[in-house]
Amino acid sequence: MSEPPILLSLCLQAIVVLFACRVAGWIAERLGQPSVVGMMIAGVLLGPSLLGALWPAEQLWLFPTSTRDVLKFLAELGVGGYLFCVGLDFDLAQVRQRSRLTLAVAAAGVLVPFCMAIPLALATQNIPGWFAGEATLGQQILFLGAALSVTAFPMLVWIVRSKGLADSPMGTVAISAGAIGDAFAWVILAVVLASFTGSPLVVVQCLAGGIVIVAMARYLVPRLLAGLSAECDRRKALTPVAVVAVAALFAAFVALSTWCGMHAVFGGFLCGLALPRGELTRGLRRIEPAIAMWLLPFFFAFSGLQTRLDLLISPSALWLLALVLLVALLGKGGACWVAARWAGLPAAEAAGVASLMNARGLMELILLNVGVQAKLVGPVLFSVLVVMAVVTTLLAGPLFEWTYGRQARKAGGLGRL
Repeated sequence: MSEPPILLSLCLQAIVVLFACRVAGWIAERLGQPSVVGMMIAGVLLGPSLLGALWPAEQLWLFPTSTRDVLKFLAELGVGGYLFCVGLDFDLAQVRQRSRLTLAVAAAGVLVPFCMAIPLALATQNIPGWFAGEATLGQQILFLGAALSVTAFPMLVWIVRSKGLADSPMGTVAISAGAIGDAFAWVILAVVLASFTGSPLVVVQCLAGGIVIVAMARYLVPRLLAGLSAECDRRKALTPVAVVAVAALFAAFVALSTWCGMHAVFGGFLCGLALPRGELTRGLRRIEPAIAMWLLPFFFAFSGLQTRLDLLISPSALWLLALVLLVALLGKGGACWVAARWAGLPAAEAAGVASLMNARGLMELILLNVGVQAKLVGPVLFSVLVVMAVVTTLLAGPLFEWTYGRQARKAGGLGRL
């Protein structure tokens, strides 16, 4: 079967990906899950795990390797754009009011999984297909620690919004703790990549780039856009100049975060966070449904193309999957619950925060893709961690409802800390 022209191939991919993710998202909502969970599963099924297993020639014809770079661009644009919209809504004032709780949950959600990564790495270091043959034990520990501690930042936001917690203290604490933990995990990943490639400049580039991005978001962007924001407020509408300026800033933030090795999601989030509040941000929020519907599905498809669930059929692989799931659920979820209780939350509220923090989803897939591209992660580890990401994300909503949502809804205080 000859490969179709690139433009035809991309159009066919868009039709299949958008339709599959839309249907899967609708099914997920009917089952009480956020639609993004269905989209993530649809992406896996479009890859070699199902479509490629049933019709390998047709799957390769539909997703030829010549289109992977374009698909990757659309994937990163979609997830960066979605996090940009999250930044537009984020309330830093609530984070400052609960800084002790936020830092406690973020620190526990990182430190405990890293400690649990040590015995996990020792038990799995010689398993074929787990890591590349050149990876040292130290590199394996650091990568597993980052993979176990990461939070599904975009999915956490999606779940928080679907539960009506977007403006609540609980939602703000979960989102801010997830962002802090993920930023730390990406710094650790940069250290692993630097040691794996033999170039310490990777770490310097990551840290320096991160500092520059934060400084731009904190000091430069609010001043640059103050006049344009005031003009939008005066007209009570977005102006064309403001839209062009924001688009240029978004591209700059995404480019800089990609260059320093921290992925487009951080650049997009910080860009949205930096914009002056008012008519400018209110108008820009209208693009979120279009990004979620038309661009974000390409990220799930791109990740699904690299996932092979057939590698998990053997008893040894299933044992590894069970072990990783146990470590992931008890390590991060349990640690966040203990930290929230230590910070003064009642048990039910602490369990609600822990259940939200325990989802891995998007960020796990992004981290794994980076590891695969660096030739650090093997196919078995990739597939195990993809399943772990799906399972922990599927459990987040039901666990939240079981531990906190039902009682809070009956008491009329959902989201109140």
